[in-house]
Amino acid sequence: MFINTRHENKAVIAVVIVAAISLVIGNTISPSSFAQINQTNTTQSNGTDYVKFHSNIEQIIGHIEKAVYNKNINNNTLAYLHTSHPIEEVVSLITIPLNNADPKLNGTYINELYALSNSVSPTAPNNITNEEFGKQAQSSVDSSNKVISTVVPAKTLNTTDHNIAVIQDLLTTSEEEYGEGVQDGKITMILEYQDGSSFMDRAHKIFNDTKSITKERETISALFNNLTTSVQQQKNSSEIEHTIDEINHELSESSSTTAANATITAAAANEKSPQGYISNIRSLLDQAMASYSANDATKAEELATTAYLDNFEHIEDPIGKDLSDQGESLLREQLRTQISSNAPVEEIKQTISDINMVLDKAENLLKS
Repeated sequence: MFINTRHENKAVIAVVIVAAISLVIGNTISPSSFAQINQTNTTQSNGTDYVKFHSNIEQIIGHIEKAVYNKNINNNTLAYLHTSHPIEEVVSLITIPLNNADPKLNGTYINELYALSNSVSPTAPNNITNEEFGKQAQSSVDSSNKVISTVVPAKTLNTTDHNIAVIQDLLTTSEEEYGEGVQDGKITMILEYQDGSSFMDRAHKIFNDTKSITKERETISALFNNLTTSVQQQKNSSEIEHTIDEINHELSESSSTTAANATITAAAANEKSPQGYISNIRSLLDQAMASYSANDATKAEELATTAYLDNFEHIEDPIGKDLSDQGESLLREQLRTQISSNAPVEEIKQTISDINMVLDKAENLLKS
């Protein structure tokens, strides 16, 4: 069984980030105190993207479900990686809107995610049973659903258009993960393969639960079933991409905002181009620098995470391994660690400058 060492390194980075914060404040930091840091440093943030927020929590649920699956087949390594992944990347994207809506829930939710991950950590003193882990995981899923209903307004949550957008976002993300995990019909990165399949499962569930999606419902249901079968058979990513594109197209036809779909689709296509992602990264880095300079490290880390997770990961293949590795090291590891450890502003500026140099090289490569 293949284990992706890149994600093993991510698990270590999460610990390093927390440890770095503890050094700055001079105390050992716990999940509870980490939550408190988020609460005290967070400023009011307007314009929450409810679709992205909802999708991020659904991804956490998908990770938890895969953790349970792996725990039940006695693969504690993958169970741990699936529980640590949300802490490493997704938490920084959700903590500001969650804290604004309910600071207490923000703290307890983060604590719960840490507790779940710690229960299957390689350094855990006791080996939690599958049954115990399953109960703890279900509690985290229940909390995740509570987080969604707390942040996303009732008038938005579960509406047809909102759910369609969440489904499409999950499918787009799953497509990227699957493409990394499967090459030539073989699983090369098991974690990415499982990520992709779990996000597709969450999208499928939301579709099944959204009875108001009536147009072409049978067609969309059949496409989802085909998608599930293709993933189980480890079909090439091009086939998965084609099926997902078909589902997203049919879903767009079911949206009440169909008249605006052409404009939205065109904008999305531009954003999905490598040049569009690079432009997004530069803009997000500028915003991160401004937030950090204004002593809002929490917002700066959220923006840096978005720059990497929602943008840089999408250009890694077209720019090649060398530039991809350089950018990943600077953006995912160095910059986020510097922000979380309260590094001097000049160090942050230098790292962002180094990232922009990598992006310059990437743009030149893409033009050639």
